[in-house]
Amino acid sequence: MQEICTTHSTLTDSYWTNITMNNSNRSWFWMVCNQISFNQVGPPEGQPAIVSHIVQSSFTECQCVTMFPQVFASPPETPTAETNTMYAGWNMNVLCLFVANGLCDPWRGGTVSADGLNKPNTTSMPIYMSDGFHTSDMVTDNGVLDPTIMVVQEAGLWYMKEWLAEWKPSTW
Repeated sequence: MQEICTTHSTLTDSYWTNITMNNSNRSWFWMVCNQISFNQVGPPEGQPAIVSHIVQSSFTECQCVTMFPQVFASPPETPTAETNTMYAGWNMNVLCLFVANGLCDPWRGGTVSADGLNKPNTTSMPIYMSDGFHTSDMVTDNGVLDPTIMVVQEAGLWYMKEWLAEWKPSTW
């Protein structure tokens, strides 16, 4: 398994060893390894692909072992079934959750904006779609360049302002 992970790098590369707080790549893998198991794999043989057919979930799983050896002695079994049960899978309904997706996001199929899902847009869980790509809405300058991204950004700010104005701290 270690050979799969180290084919293109060594275990001393900063990719594996950078444990600083602002290492977003490591933070993402921590969530993948512990919560969501969103392994990016190639499609079955014979299907069109933008990801190689040889990329399988074992590659991501061994990255968990290599990045977090103190936690994972073997590839983890993430609690995706429990998470889907807790949040009702595709039928999730979470209060004050703003969903922003890009029409050209290659991971849109793993979101509530997946083709064919038709999740209703509500005021408590608004779903906005731009013509952008993955996380296009998170870069302010992208809204200047693409008006559909600006609409998503402005809507997100509006909802956050409304929800924060309504929020009351708990009185434990």
